[in-house]
Amino acid sequence: MRNVAVALLVLAGLAFVVGTYSAFSGSLVLAKQPVTYWRGAIGFLLFAVTLLLLERPGRA
Repeated sequence: MRNVAVALLVLAGLAFVVGTYSAFSGSLVLAKQPVTYWRGAIGFLLFAVTLLLLERPGRA
């Protein structure tokens, strides 16, 4: 599960960078607005945090 969480963190970083590039260059990447990539980055981060919390020992 930890490897999946790390992969999600990498995808979140990539989505954030693509969204930032799209916002500052004024171009569309794959015909999507920058906010689409930023929302995806937040979603990836939340899913990674959830996976890491589920992996913690001693949870009820």
